[in-house]
Amino acid sequence: MAGARTRTAVLEAPRKLRIVERDRPAAGPDEVIIRTAATAVCHTDLSIYTGEHPGVKYPVVMGHEATGVVEATGENVTRLKRGQHVLINPIIACGHCDMCERGKGNLCRNAGLFGREIEGSLSEVVRLDQRYVHALPPQLSLAHATIIETLATVRHAQHRVSVAPAESVVVLGMGTAGLLHVRLAVLTGASPVIAVSRSRWKLERAERMGAHFLVEAAVDKAVEEVRRLTGGLGADVVIDAAGGAETLRSAIEMLRPGGRFSAFAVSHAHVKRFSTFPLYFGEISIVGSRALTPQDMNPSIELVASGAVDVSGFITEKYPLSRAREAFREYESNPSRILRIVIESGA
Repeated sequence: MAGARTRTAVLEAPRKLRIVERDRPAAGPDEVIIRTAATAVCHTDLSIYTGEHPGVKYPVVMGHEATGVVEATGENVTRLKRGQHVLINPIIACGHCDMCERGKGNLCRNAGLFGREIEGSLSEVVRLDQRYVHALPPQLSLAHATIIETLATVRHAQHRVSVAPAESVVVLGMGTAGLLHVRLAVLTGASPVIAVSRSRWKLERAERMGAHFLVEAAVDKAVEEVRRLTGGLGADVVIDAAGGAETLRSAIEMLRPGGRFSAFAVSHAHVKRFSTFPLYFGEISIVGSRALTPQDMNPSIELVASGAVDVSGFITEKYPLSRAREAFREYESNPSRILRIVIESGA
């Protein structure tokens, strides 16, 4: 398609989003050209849009939870075919630092996020190395399949914190990630799984995801009820999908001695007036998790394709690429009513 042009949404500065035309990219030997279908907008994208995400260099092309259709392949690409539906792994690793050599590309010292350091999916066409592209079953909706990337991060976090059958698990915050944490803990056999949120409609969705108990309260007001629901013992695992500096103290109060806290939500706020004494006295473990690994992708695709995880109700609204600016304005204005907004690019 020599001379062809493609549309891209460029964030030139915070809240200054513009649709521009560019030359269509061509595939290198190991690369794939993807005609993007759908991009789910998450809180990371919103923070880049508003200028609250630290270290972002503008202009930037956002979008990292994305699906599309293979349009062309380089000469060395054999496992992907033209017309195939695909999901993008947005963690772009260098492949040669010490962490990459240990198989931990998500901790790459030179990594970039597709849609932040590397131009992302809010474009009609993107070019990627084949290793970041995963085939999707053709029966999956490309819009719904955008949620799989978040599910992969949830899977990675639960493996890191070692959620096990018959353990009590508390999930704080019932956004998209929190709801997926509930479902994955239930599928693992954790019991009870306790969902905590201030939002009744999100708790109702958590119940449909299999939560055994619902606690409608702010995190700091939920400690006593969580302890009651765990027979006064405290939970084995607390997963923070809410974020905020104050969450850590309350979460530790919810844990039994020897319990584990998963610091899943991303927060740049400092935790004030926090003592490490409870970590010593209760032998509490704080476990971080960063994004996902390639090994999390295909199992997450299978969880959705098999119906074990139903992602059909996560999309609050859809917008075409030409109205991307309106999508971000809506998300910024009404975050409490939104799980995911999807921007469709037309594939």
